[in-house]
Amino acid sequence: MTAFVLRKLGSTAIVMMVVAVIVFIMIRVGPGDPAAVIAGEHAHTEDLERIRRSLGLDEPLVFQFYHWVLRLLGGDLGQSLFSRKPVLELIAGRLEPTLSLAATTMTFAVCTAVPLGIVAAWQVGRWLDRVIMALAVAAFSFPIFIIGYGLVWAFALKLRWLPVQGFRPLSQGPALYLNHLVLPSLTLGLVFMALLTRMTRSTMIDVLGEDYIRTARSKGLGQLPVLFKHALKNAAIPIVTTIGSGIALLIGGVVVVESVFAIPGIGRLTIEAVTQRDYPVIQGVLLLASLAYVVINLLVDLSYGLFDPRIRSLS
Repeated sequence: MTAFVLRKLGSTAIVMMVVAVIVFIMIRVGPGDPAAVIAGEHAHTEDLERIRRSLGLDEPLVFQFYHWVLRLLGGDLGQSLFSRKPVLELIAGRLEPTLSLAATTMTFAVCTAVPLGIVAAWQVGRWLDRVIMALAVAAFSFPIFIIGYGLVWAFALKLRWLPVQGFRPLSQGPALYLNHLVLPSLTLGLVFMALLTRMTRSTMIDVLGEDYIRTARSKGLGQLPVLFKHALKNAAIPIVTTIGSGIALLIGGVVVVESVFAIPGIGRLTIEAVTQRDYPVIQGVLLLASLAYVVINLLVDLSYGLFDPRIRSLS
C-alpha cells in the first residue's frame, strides 16, 4: 500500500509540473497587455515600457518562468499587478464563499443522486424509473445560468422565500449563512445530481444482474440488504469515480454561479483577474484549482482499496 501511495504522489507531482508549464505559457502567449491596462488609454510608449520593466515583463519568457518557479517552490505565488497584495492573501480572502458553495453543492448532489439512482435501478422500466430519468435529463439539459435565473425568479422574486443573491459568512449565524447558499447550491448541484443519478442507476442495474445478487435473493434476503449491503458496495467504485470527476464540473460551474448570485468567491476573483490580465492571480488560481482537482482524484484512487479488497492486495 505504501508503494502504491508513493507512486500516486510521484505521478501527482509530475502532473502539477506539467500544469505549471502549461498555465505559464498559456497566459503569456494569450492576447492583451497588463501594462496597457495599468497605464490606461492615454499612456505613452515610454510609460508602457517603464511599467513592463517594473513588473519584469520585459525579460525573456525563460527568465520569467525561472523566477516564477523559484518563488513557487518557496510557497510564494507572487503579488497582484493591480492591488499589489500577495496572491495567497487574495485567494484566502475569497476561500470561504467558494468552499461553502462547493461543500453544500456536493452534499446536496450526493445525498439526492445516490438514493434516486438506486430507486431507479430497483424499479427499472417502471413509471418511477421513467420519472426519475426524465427529471435527470431535464436537469442536465439546461445551462447552469438559466437554472440559476429560473430559481431566482421562482423562489426569490415571486415567493420571496430566499435572498436573490449575496453571501453571508458563518460568523453571522448558521441560518443566514445557509439561507444564502440554498439557491446557488441548487443551481450548481442539479446538473451534477443528474449526472450522478444516471451513473448510479446504470451501475446498479449491472450489479443487480450478477449471480451473487440472485443467490442472495434466493436465500430469502430482503430487498434493502440486497440493495445497500451487496449491490451498492460493489457499485461504489464507478460512483466514487464519477464524484471525483465531477469536481472539474464543479470548478467550472462555480465561476458561473458566483457571477449569477454575486458571491465574492474565487470564481469572481478569477473573472476580475482575467479582465485585468493580472498574470500572478490567474496563475495562482489555476494552479491551486488544479492541485485541488489532482488531490481529490488521488483520494478517490486511494479509496478504491476500501471498496475492493482485490485492489488493496494488488497495490
